Amino acid sequence: MAALELTTGTLDPDGELTTRDARWQLWAGKSIEAPAWYATASTDTPITLLRAVTECVADATPLVRWREETYSYVQDLATITAVTSKRQRPPTPLDVRHAAARRPAPLPAVSVPRWSTTTSRPALTRH
Repeated sequence: MAALELTTGTLDPDGELTTRDARWQLWAGKSIEAPAWYATASTDTPITLLRAVTECVADATPLVRWREETYSYVQDLATITAVTSKRQRPPTPLDVRHAAARRPAPLPAVSVPRWSTTTSRPALTRH
């Protein structure tokens, strides 16, 4: 019900940003001709970002949504289960530790050059 497609060959860089003729197309639904939703990514999109998006899309963990936010065009594509409100106890430190252990490791930070507009003061010298 979801796909990631790669277009090979030369693409127009401006067209990748203004049309659906992009290097990458990620879509979900019954067909690419009528997707429930889609996203495009240009040639310059980092592979790590594409990997993160596809991992989120492929994650089978149920998502909590308000009924008003579940649009009619996706109801035949999703399993809808009512959730009843139960008063829950606050998590214990052990609960928090277990939840943190189940969380995926963060992606490594990419080094980005930074510039400053400040100038340093010259050192004072004594004569």
